[in-house]
Amino acid sequence: MADENTTATAEPQATESAAPAESAAPAESAATEAAQQAQEPNGVETINAGLSDEPKQEEPKTEEPAKETPEKYEFHLPDGLTLTPEIEKRFTELARGMGLTQEQADGLVKLHSDIMLDSMKQVETTKNNWAKESQDAGYTSPENMRGVRTVFTAFDPTGKAKKALLDSGLIYSPDVMGMFVAMGSVLVEDSAPDSKPAAQAKSAADLLFGNSKY
Repeated sequence: MADENTTATAEPQATESAAPAESAAPAESAATEAAQQAQEPNGVETINAGLSDEPKQEEPKTEEPAKETPEKYEFHLPDGLTLTPEIEKRFTELARGMGLTQEQADGLVKLHSDIMLDSMKQVETTKNNWAKESQDAGYTSPENMRGVRTVFTAFDPTGKAKKALLDSGLIYSPDVMGMFVAMGSVLVEDSAPDSKPAAQAKSAADLLFGNSKY
């Protein structure tokens, strides 16, 4: 009887110990399925990848021909412009250091020439506008120009000041002309007793710069 009870009691224990093994099988299966899903591409990622542009294929690179740097650059300037030897040397060193071809160097020289010519035109336009303003103000009348010439005779015997004013164009400014006219009128009045008879009317340039080569 004791053996039978022992056997009957052991059987339920064995059945109970087998139950956890059976319950572990579904858990392992779920873990495996989750791992497979993680490895599979996400639906959103798949759609986004499908709608994205296809990668462009790079075109084969072609080597550009080597630039021909001349041994000596030729400078072609328009009339009225020149390059000093120092500037020519500096430009040659710069162009050679940049590896410029003759055509590229010509482009830079042309750009520089255009800038210089434009600047000269602006100066000429300003000078002409000033001269017209001085004329409209009456500063260029024969009497006033004689007074201006008297000022240069008295205070500029070397003619350097007159040359500087002519080269810069400042002499044509109505402000400068007005100042010289005022000074000339004072000198003419002070020297009236010893003054000679008035000369025949001449142009403003003849009266002021008649004996000047400038």
